Amino acid sequence: MQPSPQTISLLLADARLPSGGHAQSSGVEPALLAGMPVTDVPAFLRARARTTGMVDAGTAVLARHAALDCLPAAPIERAWAARTPSRAIRDASKDLGRGLLRLAGQIWSDVRSSLADLDDSPPRPLVLGAIAAHTGMDAESLVRLTVYDDIACAVAALLKLEPGDPAHGVAMVLEACASIEPRVAAVSSITAAHQIPAAGAPQAEAWAEAHALTTRRLFRA
Repeated sequence: MQPSPQTISLLLADARLPSGGHAQSSGVEPALLAGMPVTDVPAFLRARARTTGMVDAGTAVLARHAALDCLPAAPIERAWAARTPSRAIRDASKDLGRGLLRLAGQIWSDVRSSLADLDDSPPRPLVLGAIAAHTGMDAESLVRLTVYDDIACAVAALLKLEPGDPAHGVAMVLEACASIEPRVAAVSSITAAHQIPAAGAPQAEAWAEAHALTTRRLFRA
């Protein structure tokens, strides 16, 4: 018997999922190492949700649509890459995608078929979209999941980098996720690559590129 889509969404949002998310800081460590004050983290997370988060969410929605209609995934990956100019961020997403795909392949054997025209390290949002298609998750839930997972990962990393009250971290996650609610309906209706948001984050991308060259770090990205 197949678990409900809501249960699948909870599973994918769980930080204990063995897919490699614990090795990522969603840009928080690069920002702090570059000198961003820890007091700016809430604003950083809101900005990330509205930029990187929306690009990934739109990509995931389109990947879901493609999987349901048996369309190729490669054009979606190219559209995502065009909106993710930082190689460091693209590499981090592919690391996460590879881990997530490995896990998904052991539970839902048909997920890989939706990404057959990609290599063994597809970006995270394309894997999330394929899983959503094969488990019956609706597009709006997928948008929220994609953003929540990224922001929750950032806050979990923050507690290791700058230990503080975990309750404050929870508040930051809720605030950042709430900031994208006005956009959920539009993003969840995406059916073509040109509709994927193209909101850039040049400063965060520069921090990610510098972070990729340093050995003094706790997280992959």
